Amino acid sequence: MRPPMRLALFLGITGVAMIAGALISFSIVSAILHIPLADMQKVIMQPEYASMAQFANALASIIAFGLPSLALAFFVKGNWMANMGFAPIKSYQSVGIVILLALTGLILSGALGSLTEKIPIPTNFKNWAEGLEAQYKKAMLSMTHMNSLSDLAYALLAVAIVPAIIEEVYFRGTLQKILMDLTGKPYAAILLTAIIFSTIHFSYFGFLSRMALGMILGYIYYYSKTIWLPILLHLLNNGIAVVSLYVVRNNATNVEKLMDDNLPIYWGILALVGIYYLLVQLKNNTNAGLEKSI
Repeated sequence: MRPPMRLALFLGITGVAMIAGALISFSIVSAILHIPLADMQKVIMQPEYASMAQFANALASIIAFGLPSLALAFFVKGNWMANMGFAPIKSYQSVGIVILLALTGLILSGALGSLTEKIPIPTNFKNWAEGLEAQYKKAMLSMTHMNSLSDLAYALLAVAIVPAIIEEVYFRGTLQKILMDLTGKPYAAILLTAIIFSTIHFSYFGFLSRMALGMILGYIYYYSKTIWLPILLHLLNNGIAVVSLYVVRNNATNVEKLMDDNLPIYWGILALVGIYYLLVQLKNNTNAGLEKSI
């Protein structure tokens, strides 16, 4: 199947899967809680229904992002698991490099948050963006409401593990690969995929941070040729956020600070240097692993 046809098919299935994911997940939760479907959005935002919100979010993600990737993997030639990027890790030293990239990426993310706040934008757009951000924070806080270790474990599964696997298979394992075949330019495909990845999260103030994360994930997949390493970094990024919220859960001031805290911009410059070095090491390490396996 030629790249333009693959892209059209992939986007078409994605549109249908997103609608189906929302309808199916909300309908199931509505039936479990015995509430009208029309009241779902309001009810599920309440902290006492955090586990239901996590379940709905995870299920919707699996359908919306998992189904298109799985369908395309079966349609195109080759092994369906390999088509989604599931290949062995050639060098386990790369796991350590990816862990360091996750930590360095968090520093860059904090600095880019500060940079975004300094960008002048029209007042109307700023008010809209701040309202959108407030809704996002409210949803995240209600969805990650945790009172026990079992709540933490469930939140890690629904908010960190499932999205890390499903989103990486969708964006890096499928979309980035299609765009790479379509354009013939790997770095353009990585950038475009990162922009789409960030845009779909609907957050202006987090746009640069998520785009940078998407680019790091894209380079990791391009250099390593396995989806497992981007999944690891994505999982660490989400998991650290969930655990941090659990640690400060009993202090509203600390929770708010954690959600809003950014880093000085100069930290981002240092982080970029570290990320560049680590990506070069990952590339060299992966190439060495490939040579040994031949």
